Amino acid sequence: MSHSNNESLELTRPEARVVISALSEQQARGGTSDEQASNVREHLKEEFDFEEDESTDVLFEQYGEGFFEDTSSEIVAFSEREAEMVATALSRFENDAHDENRETIRDVRSRFENEFGVTVGAS
Repeated sequence: MSHSNNESLELTRPEARVVISALSEQQARGGTSDEQASNVREHLKEEFDFEEDESTDVLFEQYGEGFFEDTSSEIVAFSEREAEMVATALSRFENDAHDENRETIRDVRSRFENEFGVTVGAS
């Protein structure tokens, strides 16, 4: 990950998984830099000790509502460019999400937009 002009944002485990899933989805569609998205995903996986690449939908089905109730968190640094990439990926991911996940995705996207001053909105 880039380390110049970084800002930090506190993310919970479920929020980090949402970001990882959004980046994976956008990358699969060819919508973001493979290397940059991979770097951000790997950094989040390391910060939160994630071992698997399961999507939030799969994890939600596996763990139910408790998945979103895990409040353990980490403070993670992002460059402005990384934050904009994450917010854009979340915006696109939000549009395709199931209704029960959409609010969580929107909240995470809004936090990135507010903290880093990027505006992408739901596209």
